[in-house]
Amino acid sequence: MSLSHEEKVVVEVLRENGLLQNMNKKHFCGKEDVVAVCCPDGRQFVRGIFTPFMNMYDETHTISFHPLPRHGGTLVLDEHSPLVRPGHTTDKDLIHDLKDAVEMGYKAICLVNHFPCGMARKHDIHPTLIIESLFAAKERIKRKEGLTVTIACFLQVTDGEQRDMYYISYDKFVSWRKRHSKGK
Repeated sequence: MSLSHEEKVVVEVLRENGLLQNMNKKHFCGKEDVVAVCCPDGRQFVRGIFTPFMNMYDETHTISFHPLPRHGGTLVLDEHSPLVRPGHTTDKDLIHDLKDAVEMGYKAICLVNHFPCGMARKHDIHPTLIIESLFAAKERIKRKEGLTVTIACFLQVTDGEQRDMYYISYDKFVSWRKRHSKGK
């Protein structure tokens, strides 16, 4: 699946505004054991998320990596998410799994959404909302659910054979979004 025009535009805007930080192995030096919430989409998960994270973690030889895949990644945690079918508890199940992981000793959560995202396309979710979902999930996990762990937000982008993993700072994104929203 190729990047859509809208996904390319969102990535370019994020890049131009300095919101995408390239990942490297140094990001994981001295870090805590981590849970990764991501989409299990086979086209993206193994080559674009699991392998890069494991390669970075293998370099440290000290960190445990625990993936918690859900179709759509953090999109299932959005309020009134179309990915949570009526009567289902997908979002609550993910929160329960996160709480269990924290009880097992994991001290950090990586939230990873990706472009292209088949579930977002299926449900007509704009790429900007895929990014905002990362931060809404962070807010829900910390504020509403009360988990006191480090939470970092990432965007994995696949364009043809090129796969990149980017860290997005919560504070920088929120500040940029406030400035951007005022002009509209």
